[in-house]
Amino acid sequence: MINYSDIEIFKKQLHQLSDEQLKQDYLRGELTFDFLAEVLGEVESEELVLRLVSLGLKLNIIQGILLTKNVKPEFQIKAFSRVLQLNIPLALKIRLLGQTRSPLLLSWLLKGLHHNNQLVNAWSAWAISQIGEAAESSLLKALKDPQQKVRLWAIWALGQIGSDRAIRGLIMALHHEDSQVRWRAAAALGKIKNRLATTKLREILVSDPEHYVRGRAATALGNLGGAAAIIGLKNSLDDREFYVYTNAVYGLETIGDSFAIKVLLQALNHGNSDVRIRVVEVLGRIGGDFIVNKLLNKIHDPDPFVRAKVVETIQSMNTPLAIGGLKTALNDTDIYVRSWAETALQKLDSPSPTTLLKILLDSDITSPHANLPKLWIGSRAEASEYILQKFRGANIHHLISIGSPGSELPEGFDQVPNRLRLEFDDIDTPCHDPEYVLPSLQHILKALHFMKSVRAHQGDLLIHCQAGISRSTAIAFTLYAYGLGIGKEAEALNYIVAVQPQAIPNQWIVELADIALKRGGRLIQTLRHYRRSFPNS
Repeated sequence: MINYSDIEIFKKQLHQLSDEQLKQDYLRGELTFDFLAEVLGEVESEELVLRLVSLGLKLNIIQGILLTKNVKPEFQIKAFSRVLQLNIPLALKIRLLGQTRSPLLLSWLLKGLHHNNQLVNAWSAWAISQIGEAAESSLLKALKDPQQKVRLWAIWALGQIGSDRAIRGLIMALHHEDSQVRWRAAAALGKIKNRLATTKLREILVSDPEHYVRGRAATALGNLGGAAAIIGLKNSLDDREFYVYTNAVYGLETIGDSFAIKVLLQALNHGNSDVRIRVVEVLGRIGGDFIVNKLLNKIHDPDPFVRAKVVETIQSMNTPLAIGGLKTALNDTDIYVRSWAETALQKLDSPSPTTLLKILLDSDITSPHANLPKLWIGSRAEASEYILQKFRGANIHHLISIGSPGSELPEGFDQVPNRLRLEFDDIDTPCHDPEYVLPSLQHILKALHFMKSVRAHQGDLLIHCQAGISRSTAIAFTLYAYGLGIGKEAEALNYIVAVQPQAIPNQWIVELADIALKRGGRLIQTLRHYRRSFPNS
């Protein structure tokens, strides 16, 4: 806890302290980052502020840059200028300055959208989005920029901000002359999930000349939900383009309420067999005896590909109804359908064996600290084995499940008593397709908060993502570096690699974790050293 009397004492001593004293006794000594940040906000002398910022930057670039947001507003421009003079990659400079969220950087960041380097473009857009509503006017103007990449990043940034004004701008952009802008605006509105956009999205779902725009509008309506969206999606099942009617079916699945399911059931009799195939697939995922009965009626569909999709869909259900349907399909007129049914019935009769090789290769890797739980890292499929089958002796009581937005949970998710779900994509650079979600500081903070409740004596911790290599290992590195404490970053990563030898931690997650844990680049340097050990790196 910060003692404000200490701040007053330090402020009075500042004029008398040499640079060496500041470095040894304060910047490297007992003076914490939080304390120094608080001091900077109180210092009235521009000369002293810039002196402290410059010393901080020399000792630790990351923490030095983050200090600049704490100085008085009238000193910030000169403090930022010290940062801009640093000899570090421009994209990194932008990433770090973006953490300050300062509107004073806006004009400089807007220039970054025009830069000839794609990384600079991406991180400039991200930094602008961090500024928030103060950047809206500039972003709306950027929608008219002659350079397409600037327009696309402006749409993306507005979607990240998601305020009322940003939403209105995105709705207007649905009629932009550039189709690339239109579909990104539709996707961004779907991510924001504000139903004010429903009417306009329904309009372009019918009228836009580009099928890709219509398809993205269908996906967006699925995210928004509501009766009006469902009616729009129902009508778009008659669209001539595969991409559009397929996205409409998936949009109805996303909504998933009784009205949406009713529309899907009606679509089992749609005149387009491709629509029927997609509907069978979706209804199979929704499940339930009533729906299975309806699906079994399609075992006699006139199109063999629909019948085959029914067999493929019900084969994993292993219920008397489903098995009866598979047996009926054994007499199908189409050899492809009969083959699917025969293979499915054979699988149901054969229990899945545990792979002996996996057991032989398993080693008992213990946690590096008595107060930290034993860790398991795996793919979504492996997570289900650890939870349900206690595969390899796993005793999972804590679970962090990581997936892309809308992706499936592992089987057994609800059976773990303590669990956290994080949804973001496996990317470490912003992507101007709004469907992709970049990891954020909030994701890191949620994971750290969850870790505070994890106790080693209460069982093991499982962290999974889709493949168990990038997102999960980065979060695991973050949590065990937090648990082991400052100076043990290499030990934490070594443990993660022992648990998951294929680990390639997501770099952006590690950068965010370094900031959240105030490690001054230690996590980043540890990861860089590890990556340099890769062949051809």
